[in-house]
Amino acid sequence: MSSNPDNNNGDDEDDGSNNVLSRFVAPRIDDIGLPIADAMVAQVVAPSFQILAISLTRTPIPTWLRPGTDILFPTRGSLLAPTLIHGAGLATCWVLGALAARAFESEAFDVSGGKGYGEPIARTLKAGAFATGCLILATQIDLQNEFGGYVQLGYSDGTDVRIAQALDEVLKDIVFEASTLFGWRMYRSSLTSQRDEAE
Repeated sequence: MSSNPDNNNGDDEDDGSNNVLSRFVAPRIDDIGLPIADAMVAQVVAPSFQILAISLTRTPIPTWLRPGTDILFPTRGSLLAPTLIHGAGLATCWVLGALAARAFESEAFDVSGGKGYGEPIARTLKAGAFATGCLILATQIDLQNEFGGYVQLGYSDGTDVRIAQALDEVLKDIVFEASTLFGWRMYRSSLTSQRDEAE
């Protein structure tokens, strides 16, 4: 969490890999509460919306939401722990994406003074793209650990079903995380324009 001493807002790309590495090890965070708020939205709000949509549409529940043991009568709150655990992984992917896209810098959420929403939208989409890549990579590692090695479609019916389930779950995660976080980020940006109007 450092500020840029040259006041060039990190736009100077001349330092190559040092600039990319500094996004993760010494990021510029202008609103100290924003990473926490982003993580809470990614960990709690988006997965909760996903569970609500699953229950309303009566679609099959994802593998991360199934209880670890077979119980005859599920207890209240049995969805809470799996949701928070799965959400923690999604929040990690989002925070990594936001760091990569420099989405915690004031330029990524400040629309005051007629700056417009171009930069907040661009940085949110860049962060989402990086987070999506992290989620896909994590899913591939999870499948490799589950099957004890590399698997692909066509190995067996069991692996084909599991890969199809994983693909469905990743797509749902991407849709719900993207829509929720994009809405949150645009709302957060609108707060700076409201502050500008109040002055």
